[in-house]
Amino acid sequence: MQSLPHWLPTKPTPLQLLDIAYIVVILPIFLILKTPMLFFVAIALFLIIKGDIPSTKRVLMLMLLGGVAVFLSLYGSFSFSGLSRLRLFVELLIYLLLIAVALQRLTRTINFYLKLSPALLMALSLFFFHSIGMLIYVILEVYLLLLVLMWAIMRTEIRAVLRVATLFYLISLPMMVLFFIFFPRISFEHATYGFKGEIVKHSGHDGVMHIDNEGLLVPSNRIVMEVGFEGAIPPMHQLYFRGSVLYIQKENTWIPLQIKPKSSVPQKYYADHTLTHYKVTLYPTNKKWLYLLDIPYETTTKAKTDYDLEFKVDKNIDEPILYKATSHIGESIETSLSAYLLHIALAFDPMRNPKSIAAIRKINASTDIPKERLVAISNLFRSQYLTYTLKPDAFDLKNATDSFLFDTKKGYCTHFASAFATLCRMAGIPSRIVTGYRPNGGDSIQNYLIVRQKDAHAWVEVYIDSAWQRVETTSLASVIQDGIETTNQTEQNAENQQNEWDKLSLYLHYIKYQVDTWILEYSVLSQKKLYSYFKSDTFFVLKFIGFFLLFVVLLFVAWWIFRRMQCRPKELCVLSPLFDLLAKKGYPKDPSESLNHYFERLCHEHQLPLETINLLYHQIRYQKIAQPNTLLQLKAEIKKATQHLLS
Repeated sequence: MQSLPHWLPTKPTPLQLLDIAYIVVILPIFLILKTPMLFFVAIALFLIIKGDIPSTKRVLMLMLLGGVAVFLSLYGSFSFSGLSRLRLFVELLIYLLLIAVALQRLTRTINFYLKLSPALLMALSLFFFHSIGMLIYVILEVYLLLLVLMWAIMRTEIRAVLRVATLFYLISLPMMVLFFIFFPRISFEHATYGFKGEIVKHSGHDGVMHIDNEGLLVPSNRIVMEVGFEGAIPPMHQLYFRGSVLYIQKENTWIPLQIKPKSSVPQKYYADHTLTHYKVTLYPTNKKWLYLLDIPYETTTKAKTDYDLEFKVDKNIDEPILYKATSHIGESIETSLSAYLLHIALAFDPMRNPKSIAAIRKINASTDIPKERLVAISNLFRSQYLTYTLKPDAFDLKNATDSFLFDTKKGYCTHFASAFATLCRMAGIPSRIVTGYRPNGGDSIQNYLIVRQKDAHAWVEVYIDSAWQRVETTSLASVIQDGIETTNQTEQNAENQQNEWDKLSLYLHYIKYQVDTWILEYSVLSQKKLYSYFKSDTFFVLKFIGFFLLFVVLLFVAWWIFRRMQCRPKELCVLSPLFDLLAKKGYPKDPSESLNHYFERLCHEHQLPLETINLLYHQIRYQKIAQPNTLLQLKAEIKKATQHLLS
């Protein structure tokens, strides 16, 4: 039999077992410790490894150092509003626990506090980590702590402990699942904690729109948000995630209004429409916008909205945020337009873009009906045979609309939107630009959708018939060289865009999303919703019971297979009770000792009748003797040896 590594103790001391438990639970905590506390922990570890019991003076100095480390780590957070936050309080508890554990561990004595502290540290660390990685680590962490506990009780070699701990762990899983689902949950204001690594806070949307060749163009696959719908995903050509609304053009940049009307879309507008419900996980953007589908209705997050239906939070989003939202999927927003907004939405510079002004004069002379003028502007775009490309040629920024429409005739969404909005204003049609995201359809599966930085988009809204109506200006392109497809092409080409790797990546993100939804985000509201299903939906109850019983059966099968594995080969399984009895009588087997040497040692040193057992075992094990009575003879000899030991 193979021997254990030389560094792994066969029978560790209780203090060594506690050290193993602390290593397991403290590893993730290192990711949240501030530099002063890391310095304190390093000094404490050095003194513990050194092994000397420090003097009272040195213990007091270490205690003082710990207090200073706590103060420096939390300096600047000690305000009334800061201390009221649960996260800061838990962080303070962890620091104090680490100091107490370090001081107690230096004494090299074990008490109830040291035994309880690993479980406390593990529980407190869960407040800071909100990810699949931590979920997997916690599952492993619980198993390792169970292993340490079983090792302390059994006081035998690690292989036997591993078998018993695994069997106990499998048996406990159904109870753990039930506790997770039904144990009363504490309701806190939602906080998304995660691994605090370096996060790139950059997106293709920053609240303004530049017309130069870098405006709104971030050709990156970095995920901006993940969206889960209640039901099927709406058609891709209707998925417009609204961000900022821009009215004012200052040279080559479109910017929002500084002062906006307080009124918004009346509630009665939504009463006659079907609402779409969905949940968004928005990753750090360092901006204040929450992205909701057009036309947005409401969100569960504390966000402010305005006349333009922009939803903003008070602070820049510098960590992942989860919010539920409701929208009416539509293309027009019925609302009134004040004289102030009418003036702003019609403003343009008459000293620029003379070719565009001349073309609009012909349109204005032909009709005074806004809808007909809008159709004429769209036809003008089509007649120019414009090319949608992410690599447009340089054009005259002083007359950007003229240069795009009549000279280079190449651009992407910002150039199309800016030129179209400008021409509408020249034609007396109020217009504004909306920036946000429009996914291309290739990153969706079932009710799950990924939105990436490269999906940043801009479109135009024109005010006609007392409503802001969306115009997808890129659909007016005659040629698509690269980038996002036109509206009609989106759904047709979505499947073709995905290669095998993209599909695998999408499925992995989908699995992550489901774990986030049903495990990491399982809150008191989710629990109440589950209870309501139990009360009102009999079929749901039957499905739940069926799946849980199937889960238990699968675990039982795994437990049975694992238990049988430890009895292979059969001759070792037959010998197992004898080994246990010999160990109890004071004749344990050394892990590095072969069975032949073990039996011979017991025969010569302790005069135990094990020669025949040794011979029969090795005949069966290595000589492959096929007589069926050989195994029966071995069992009979084991029975005799057992009676001898018990007599």
